Amino acid sequence: MAPSAGSVYRSHEDAATRGACLTQIEALLLSVAIEAAVAWPLVAGLRWGHGARAALAAAVATLLTHWPAWSGFQWLYEHLDYAPTLLVIEGCVIAAEWIAYRLVVPLPAAQALAASAIVNASSTLVGVALYVLDLA
Repeated sequence: MAPSAGSVYRSHEDAATRGACLTQIEALLLSVAIEAAVAWPLVAGLRWGHGARAALAAAVATLLTHWPAWSGFQWLYEHLDYAPTLLVIEGCVIAAEWIAYRLVVPLPAAQALAASAIVNASSTLVGVALYVLDLA
């Protein structure tokens, strides 16, 4: 998951005023849990590969991409509006995590890209929902 929408603010003062609830590590752990939980049944259910390997690919990829995505989001959000920032960062994350699905499951290129996009969209949507509900 890219940094949850609720964890991204124009400034630290904005975060304090709004009452940010999720720390970066909490967002990371939530992202790993969501993405592994979506990857397993997605890949296994479509008979693309082994579900446990897909969950492992999701978890490892998220652990590797979360920190740079978090920092990159913070930096880019100072220059762009929220939606373009989210699209750029998520696009980069999907491309990077595509590699894990190719190598760990392993999946063909198109299936790996689809898995990466679906799995990342799921955690991003949870982050946006938490933000909208003022829970993050």
